[in-house]
Amino acid sequence: MYKNQLQELAQRSCFNLPSYTCIREGPDHAPRFKAVVTFNGESFESPSYCSTLRQAEHAAAEVALNSLSSRGPSHSLAARILDETGFTKTFYKRFHKGVGAPLPHYTTYRSGLGHQPVFTGKVELAGIIFTGEQAKNKKQAEKNAALAAWQSLKQLAQQSGSSSAEQENTDELEQVTIARAC
Repeated sequence: MYKNQLQELAQRSCFNLPSYTCIREGPDHAPRFKAVVTFNGESFESPSYCSTLRQAEHAAAEVALNSLSSRGPSHSLAARILDETGFTKTFYKRFHKGVGAPLPHYTTYRSGLGHQPVFTGKVELAGIIFTGEQAKNKKQAEKNAALAAWQSLKQLAQQSGSSSAEQENTDELEQVTIARAC
């Protein structure tokens, strides 16, 4: 059950699927297992040894889910990425359509071996091309490109905002600066 929930979270978030590493201990007739799950660059270990490999993996997934759910959005990289990547592609399309600007143009490149492809996504906004991190699938590569564009534009807005320290609402300033850039 916990493994399924963690896998669903990874798929909804467009993260790589969780990977499990197991430690086997004890004699052949009575082995004990402990598992470590790696999810979005973080490792979570089952709290104790279990009698089956499946139980150990579920225990590690439970630890991961409990740990991720107890964090606030600002404390967890996974939560921050969920907040940002969940809307970036849609945000750009709606924004550009609303102001009458051309829609963002996504380009995806495939490289790597046939059975292990690697995708790199690029998005063009307002004549500027942003490249995202590599991914295992085309959808994630496009989201990574959208996230790279969002972070760059947000950083541009913050730099513009630092020159006018009297500005009270920095979110509004960021939106105005991003709108001007697009």
